[in-house]
Amino acid sequence: MSISQALRETYASVMRTVSTEAATMAQSNEACFRDFQLIEIPEVMARMHAGVGAALMKRWFNSPSFILPPSWKSGAVDFRAVSRKNIDTAVLKMSWLAGFARARKAISMLEIQRTQTPAAARELKRVLMRSALLSGTRCAIGGATDAVILHETAHLNMIRVGFGSSTDPLDCALGSFTLHMAVSGFVQPLSKRVDGCSHQVDIHALHFYVRDNYDFTADDEPLGHWGRDGASTLYSPGKVFVENHSFREWRKRHARGGDFVVFSDIMTRPLTKPLIIRI
Repeated sequence: MSISQALRETYASVMRTVSTEAATMAQSNEACFRDFQLIEIPEVMARMHAGVGAALMKRWFNSPSFILPPSWKSGAVDFRAVSRKNIDTAVLKMSWLAGFARARKAISMLEIQRTQTPAAARELKRVLMRSALLSGTRCAIGGATDAVILHETAHLNMIRVGFGSSTDPLDCALGSFTLHMAVSGFVQPLSKRVDGCSHQVDIHALHFYVRDNYDFTADDEPLGHWGRDGASTLYSPGKVFVENHSFREWRKRHARGGDFVVFSDIMTRPLTKPLIIRI
């Protein structure tokens, strides 16, 4: 368990106790939630100018009950084989995401630090081999404009982006999330194997996008304090403490609440000089 995870769990435990005491003073926990319903949060987000978060949460509330399989959550599945009814590709835009400093920092870190690493080379070899692109001829790669297809055919690396320091629109939409990088260019066989490598990839552009899970399965994940007048990270009278458990309980009671996978659109950065990777 990481320190940040331990802190979140401790905070959730404390806030759960505080909220329970506040609800008792209001006669019962049911009374506390009768005044503000969980399903009202998207409307509050919209008033907070957090429309992306509102749209994603509305989809979750309006969908039939569904829990993401572990293989989907870990990314061990080929998402081309997953029904598009379980994938959202319409809401999240990279132009919006790049308006947040922590997202811009993650994009820069991917581009500067994680393009020519051994892990990146192994991942690119894996996806190209699976797509039968490590052949005896020169082939173009990474031409897909659909993020799902690009992810499965030209993925290079990824980075985890943490929560912000407040309930800003990005936290409302994704909280912590994973930013991915794929490539486009050409792959061709080497005339002879060099250091165990059989092919050379000439990368002409980098492509950035989000693939993340919209679910509430993690335990003790505090999501802030919510009321009709907004949200806050700290306890505030009149607001309800919300955590992942709150959404799981709502799903049990209403037989709705469908987890789904989120893919953003694609942000492309052409390179003035191709990057060379041997795999």
